[in-house]
Amino acid sequence: MPELIVDLSEAKEFLKEKGCRTVIVQIPEGLKDRTTRISDELSGSCENVFIKMDPCYGACDLPLHDKNVLNADAIVHIGHSAMHRHKDIFYVPCQYRISGEEMEENIARLLRELQKRKITAVSLVANAQYGTYLPQIKKSLFENGVQSFIGHGTSRLAGEGQIIGCNYTVVESVLPNVQASVYFGDGYFHPLGLVFSTDKPVLVLNPLHKTVEEISEKTKDRFMRKRYLAIAKASEAKNFGIIVSIKSGQRQKEKALELKKAIERHGKKAYLLEMDLVAEGYMTGTGFDCLVNTACNRIVLDDAENWKTLIINPTECLIVLGEKKFEEWKPDEFLH
Repeated sequence: MPELIVDLSEAKEFLKEKGCRTVIVQIPEGLKDRTTRISDELSGSCENVFIKMDPCYGACDLPLHDKNVLNADAIVHIGHSAMHRHKDIFYVPCQYRISGEEMEENIARLLRELQKRKITAVSLVANAQYGTYLPQIKKSLFENGVQSFIGHGTSRLAGEGQIIGCNYTVVESVLPNVQASVYFGDGYFHPLGLVFSTDKPVLVLNPLHKTVEEISEKTKDRFMRKRYLAIAKASEAKNFGIIVSIKSGQRQKEKALELKKAIERHGKKAYLLEMDLVAEGYMTGTGFDCLVNTACNRIVLDDAENWKTLIINPTECLIVLGEKKFEEWKPDEFLH
């Protein structure tokens, strides 16, 4: 079974070189079981280690306000690639350690599926935890007659072949050369976004579940039917609440202001709602007919069904207003 590695050696050097007395450490939910271990390891390099226990939603969600309040010298952010090139923030990306035998099994599994589908050219993508294995997969596929391409994205957040939840541009340059994309990793959020961004089959090679499966057009169609239904319901709304996140990497004030003007142009009411944690429970009793989310696109793509109030994304709002067509639907990527 792959093991998730958290290497703090460079973070400790960073803290020592800066002469830090106080540091805030941000840990993703899946690593909270290592809280004491991480704190103990960093304590040798820094006098006061504060572990931030609030949920962390990615590199776009840094505790900059906390840093000021606690007068901390630095932030150590664990689990994601760098977003802010800030002298006081150190990023510790986590990576899975997969044995040579396990990788051979994964690649053999993928090859069987590609051969069955007569696919001879693919793009290879992964998230930050698995990206280092893409060159090995590429080499093995080539030796077995399958061309593969690892693209470069326009986002400064992503490395070669790396996709993040709000940017899939790594596949754009190689897309004309391939029949499908292969996502090496776990979970469905990233590959589902890839389906909408490429309009080509997406195969998920999951090293944790030891499976290969396609995110099919049926999955996409089911999702799109739900979004079209949301757009139809939103067309009846008379007032809209426009959610603006204050998280450092999700802040889209200008987009929110443009949406407010657009809504008002069509004789409807629009209200600006500023939030840090965008959660359904905070909307209780507000009475909005529809919410427009300008924060993380995952809130609508992954979680809309759990909201009591109808929630849509910015492009969907413009479709509601008649300023865009249904054919122009997109998941509203953030292009950092």
